[in-house]
Amino acid sequence: MVIKDTKTKADFFADALWDYFRGARVDLILAREDGFRSREDISWYFTRYAEFPLHEKRALKFARRRVLDAGCGAGRHSLYLQARGLRVTAMDVSPRIVELARTRGVKDVRVADVRAQLPFHKKQFDTVILFGNNLGIGGTVARFRKMLRELARVTSPRGRILATTRQPSVTNPTQRRYLQNNLQRGRARGQMRVRLVYRGKRGAWFDVLLFPPTELMQIAAQEGWKIAQIFSENVEQGYSVVMEKRKAKSRKQKAESGKRKA
Repeated sequence: MVIKDTKTKADFFADALWDYFRGARVDLILAREDGFRSREDISWYFTRYAEFPLHEKRALKFARRRVLDAGCGAGRHSLYLQARGLRVTAMDVSPRIVELARTRGVKDVRVADVRAQLPFHKKQFDTVILFGNNLGIGGTVARFRKMLRELARVTSPRGRILATTRQPSVTNPTQRRYLQNNLQRGRARGQMRVRLVYRGKRGAWFDVLLFPPTELMQIAAQEGWKIAQIFSENVEQGYSVVMEKRKAKSRKQKAESGKRKA
């Protein structure tokens, strides 16, 4: 019998990462509210650059200068970018995950939550990394918008976000029914309510957002970001985006735009 547990996603994820790092066998399950279940491949979080998917490699070429790796996990991207000579600050909500990333060699890693106000100055970074589906970590469209605004605050005028997500499947009948049910309940179509199951215990429920490219473009534009590049072999399996700040119009441009509309 499965026993209920109140551990959060970060707690279970930290347990699994440390167990794998120490050489133990890890069986981490992602369970969705409708009963759909999948196994998380923890080895994925310890891969090196040669094993990164092509769409991640292509997006990482756009990383420059001062980098914030938000939701760094075991630090695979931070370690790669450090080796490239970039100034990397990594962060994760879990102190134990931060400890693991530091143990593996990430030089500057801190405890912080990308879903909240960040403990950084304005314009402190030039690039933000949100890999591992961390683009949708807020769980709702409203929180995603808030996150984009906060990332705009801590990035330079030419700031970039490099991120991964995936398009919710519309070809699989089970997945399609879940998406339709989301819309009937007034939720975002790609909003997934899930929890982790590990060592016979179930964690607390949390939401994660998945984005079709067109929807992501629309929301990003409304919050001052544009999609400059999309890289993918299959958008339902995952894709990477390069987001750049939209240039703010000058007073003269706004006035001229107003005259044209009139």
